Amino acid sequence: MFTRPTTEQVLRGLVDDLSRTIAPELTSETAKVALGMIVQLLQGCAVRSAHEIAWMHDEIAAIEAEVGTVAAAHGDSLHLEDVIVRYHAASEVLAEAVEAGYAAGDEARVDRLRALLEARSGNEMRIVGALDLVGRG
Repeated sequence: MFTRPTTEQVLRGLVDDLSRTIAPELTSETAKVALGMIVQLLQGCAVRSAHEIAWMHDEIAAIEAEVGTVAAAHGDSLHLEDVIVRYHAASEVLAEAVEAGYAAGDEARVDRLRALLEARSGNEMRIVGALDLVGRG
C-alpha cells in the first residue's frame, strides 16, 4: 500500500484492478474491446504522468542549446501548463530553425535539428506506439 502514491502508481493500480477483476467478468466482445482500449489509454497516461514534464523540460533545454534561448514565459515553473507554454514556444523556434537550416543549405545544422525531432518522436512513441488495435486482429 502506498501512503502517497504517484499518479503513475494510481493509474497502474487501476489497470491492474480492471484487468484482474473486471476483464474476467466480461462476456460481450464490445465490452472487452472497450475495456482493452481503456486499459491502453490508462497505461499511456501512466507513462506520460511519470515523465511528461521531464521530457518537455529536456527537449526545451536541447533546443535552447542548439538555437539559443527559447522562451522566458512563465519562468522556471514546473506546473504542467507553464511547461507546455514553454514547450510550444520551443517547438515553434525549432520549426523555424529547421526551415532556416534548409534555406541556408546548412546540412550539419539540419542533421542536429533532425536529431532533436527524432528524440521527440521517440518520447511520443513510448506512449502512442504502445497502442494496439484492440479487437482488430
